[in-house]
Amino acid sequence: MTEAELEIMETLWAKGEPVFLGELLDDFNARTQKDWKKQTLNTFLFKMQQQDLVRAIEGERFKRYVPAITREAYLEEATRSFLVKNYGGSCAKMLAMLSGGENRMKRRLKHCGKC
Repeated sequence: MTEAELEIMETLWAKGEPVFLGELLDDFNARTQKDWKKQTLNTFLFKMQQQDLVRAIEGERFKRYVPAITREAYLEEATRSFLVKNYGGSCAKMLAMLSGGENRMKRRLKHCGKC
């Protein structure tokens, strides 16, 4: 998910209910302090629908938009992807890096009785 797509998703998650394009645009621009036009947001929403990130609910005259995934599901997948990409999927390797090295981390884990 791109940074712009994440900003759109954050706006949709914050709304918590189906939202019309105009309302989403106003909330998005206020939240991000951007000045997007309807066509820009509409283009992103179209692409995000193709990626199964957003669903459009057809109305009598206008569509309403809702997230197709929860924030929690996104964070879980983003975290998993980060771990795989940067640490071969290993939480232990990431923690070792954050704590100053693998050997130091192994000693800490043994000391805690978690190895």
